[in-house]
Amino acid sequence: MKKKKVVIFGAGLSGLSCAYELARNGQKVVIIEKNPYVGGMAHTFKVGDFSFDNGPHRWFTKNEEIDKWFKKLMGQELLKVPRLTHIYFKGKYFLYPIKVSNALLNIGPMKATQAVLDFLIAKIAQKISSQTPLTMEEAYVTQFGRTLYRIFFEGYNRKLWGLPANKLSGDWVIQRSRGLSIMTLVQDALLPSKGKVVSLVDEFVFPKSGIGQATEKLREKVEKLGGEVFLKSEVETLLTSDKKVKSVIIKSSGRKKEIRADEFVSSMPIDELVIKFIPKAKKDVLTKAGKLKYRDEIFVAIFVKKDRVTPDNWIYVQDPKIGFVRFQEMGNFSPFLSPKGTTSLVFEFPCNKDDATWQKSDKEMINWAIKDFTKEFGLITNKNILSGFVYRQEKTYPTYTLDYQSLLKVVKEFVYSFSNLQIIGRSGMFRYNNMDHSVATGLYAARNIIAGKKIYDIEAVNLEKEYHEEKRVKEA
Repeated sequence: MKKKKVVIFGAGLSGLSCAYELARNGQKVVIIEKNPYVGGMAHTFKVGDFSFDNGPHRWFTKNEEIDKWFKKLMGQELLKVPRLTHIYFKGKYFLYPIKVSNALLNIGPMKATQAVLDFLIAKIAQKISSQTPLTMEEAYVTQFGRTLYRIFFEGYNRKLWGLPANKLSGDWVIQRSRGLSIMTLVQDALLPSKGKVVSLVDEFVFPKSGIGQATEKLREKVEKLGGEVFLKSEVETLLTSDKKVKSVIIKSSGRKKEIRADEFVSSMPIDELVIKFIPKAKKDVLTKAGKLKYRDEIFVAIFVKKDRVTPDNWIYVQDPKIGFVRFQEMGNFSPFLSPKGTTSLVFEFPCNKDDATWQKSDKEMINWAIKDFTKEFGLITNKNILSGFVYRQEKTYPTYTLDYQSLLKVVKEFVYSFSNLQIIGRSGMFRYNNMDHSVATGLYAARNIIAGKKIYDIEAVNLEKEYHEEKRVKEA
């Protein structure tokens, strides 16, 4: 096996997984990361004695090989955590994923009757047309009927994406929402679930010290095997010839440095990647890359003098008058993340970098989160609050606009024209990957390099048209 030098852009979960797989197979690895820490969107912040994640992370997967890989990596540092999540709507808590019996009971008899009728109408319409829903709204209505869509999904997605659901693609919905069927209506209301389907909803595993424990462990292993990790370093230019990337010029500690390598792997946002090439990409590629949209977020952590505020891992919040779209309680992930007698709540405010929310000061964001939460939920008072912390994360979510596929096709054709460049991860692929998908893309890219040929199709990861949180198993 020929030893190769590989440069990886981004030290998130996908980039670190790729680097570790390469390093433990004798390859020379260099990681370029713009942040002063590793982990990307799988990072654990530490503020005083409190630790919290940038978003509710949990490890679950249908891929048994990837599952074994992660559990071997973490060893005894994993906790089994029962999952409980709700949608909060007009003062009531609805189980999520939706259970029909719970939802219908909570919305009252008249709305419940309308919901069932709308659901049946949607299913009949689906049978007659047999067309794939184009928009997010159509996809939700097909799965749940219009009444349940309006209650549970319309307002939430408007807050999350900043766009109405009829302006977004339906691609995201089928993997993210457990659709209802006639049998689901009967089973959820009358029977316990059984059969060939195993739920990945009810329990997950989680590192004792937060998801950042996993990414820090990967970094340690990579460096122990001789890999280099450059933090606070930016990719400035990719120098290419003969449809190969020859080297990358980075800016690190105020100095520019050229790194030559045999192979390159990118998990940086794909729209940022394509503007780095010399010679430049064609105007059409650059134009289409510039039209790809992402959604940014501001995370506000509130540290609370109380053992537990809610029983939930996280709660979705529909009301457009409330600024945050979701909040998580870190004490319900791991007891090791907060001092005894305290917990932390982390609120997510979706926004765009050029809007009014992003421009607010940290103090304004902390006050906003406290005011909305204490007023609406009434679970704590200002006397319970110890302090707060704000973190701003760019390009948290790729936004599936109606034209994103046609835009992405052109951009990826350009990227894939370079024989020694692969793209991985959520931002790198412009695909709403879970953690297991990100790990898989990193591992598969590494194995392609080790093999010297394409033995894995990375683009096939996370394309299955079925709900992510259930898997089918063979019956005895």
